[in-house]
Amino acid sequence: MSAATTHDEVTCMNEKKVDLASLKSKGFLPQRQENMFSMRLKVVSGNLDAEKLREIADAAEKYGSGYVHITSRQQIEIPFVKLEAAEEASYELEKQGISGGSAGKRVRAVVACQGDRVCRNGLIDCQNLACRIDEKYFGEAVPKKLKIAVTGCPSACMRPQENDFGVMGTVKPEILEENCAGCKRCEKACKVGAIKVLEDKARIDTEKCILCGACIAACRKDALRAEKTGCTIFVGGKAGRQPRQGTKLLELADETQLFSILEKTFEYYRKEGLDGERFGELLDRLGIEKYREEVLP
Repeated sequence: MSAATTHDEVTCMNEKKVDLASLKSKGFLPQRQENMFSMRLKVVSGNLDAEKLREIADAAEKYGSGYVHITSRQQIEIPFVKLEAAEEASYELEKQGISGGSAGKRVRAVVACQGDRVCRNGLIDCQNLACRIDEKYFGEAVPKKLKIAVTGCPSACMRPQENDFGVMGTVKPEILEENCAGCKRCEKACKVGAIKVLEDKARIDTEKCILCGACIAACRKDALRAEKTGCTIFVGGKAGRQPRQGTKLLELADETQLFSILEKTFEYYRKEGLDGERFGELLDRLGIEKYREEVLP
C-alpha cells in the first residue's frame, strides 16, 4: 500500500483505489489474500428458508470457492469473492431478497435462539422479537459496532451477557399453596436450589431464583404458575480480546419497556459515545448510574 493510500482504501490490479469502508458497509470483508473478499450475508435470528439457502449455495459456486462459512453470530459468509465480482455478486443476491450483512460502525444483525416456538425451555417468542428489533435498527450508524442478542430463557444459549444489548426471557413463579402436595418435583427440577419443600409445601428463595420457570414446568398439581413473564435486559457486554460481562439492567421487563429502553439506549450511545468506543466502554467511562437515569422511568 502506498503512503498516499489510507487504511480505508486498497489498490486493485489496475491501480484503481477502492473504498474499504464502502465495501464493508455492503458486507464485504477483506481477506488476507490480495483483492479477495469474504461476502457477509444478512441472516436475522439464524433463520433462512430453503430457497434462499439454494441461492446462496449457487452464489458460493459462481463467485466464491464453492463453500460458505457460518459465523459465530449466525451469519453466512461466502469467502474468496474477487474484487471485480463483488458488485455483480451483491446485485444477484439482492434480486433474491438476500442482502449484505453489516460491518464497521453499525448495528449488526440480531441473533436469537428459537425461543418458545420450538424449545421446551423457551419463555418468549425470540424469533418475532429479533425480527422486530432488526427491522428497526439493523445497519444504523453508531460510534462502534453494536451487537444485540435475544435468548429464550436463563440457559442463555445466545449469551446475552456478552452482547452490547442482551435480552433474556424470564418468568417469575408463584406458589398456590392450596394445590401443593409436597411431591418435590419442583425441588428436583430447580438447578440452583432456589425452591425447597418444607412441611409439605414448596418455598421459593427469591435471592437464588433465576426466573427460569423449570419449577413451573415440573409441577403436575397446578401449584406453581407464572406470576409474570418478561425479559431480563443486560447492557455493555462484549467478547474479544478484552471481554466485559454485561450489567443486568432490569428484570421482567415487558415489551413496551424493552423497546423504550432500547430506543433510549441508542440515543444515549450516539450522544455520549466517543468515536470507536464500544457501549460497555462508555458505561465504564461515565458510570452505569448516569445511563440508568437516562433510560429507566
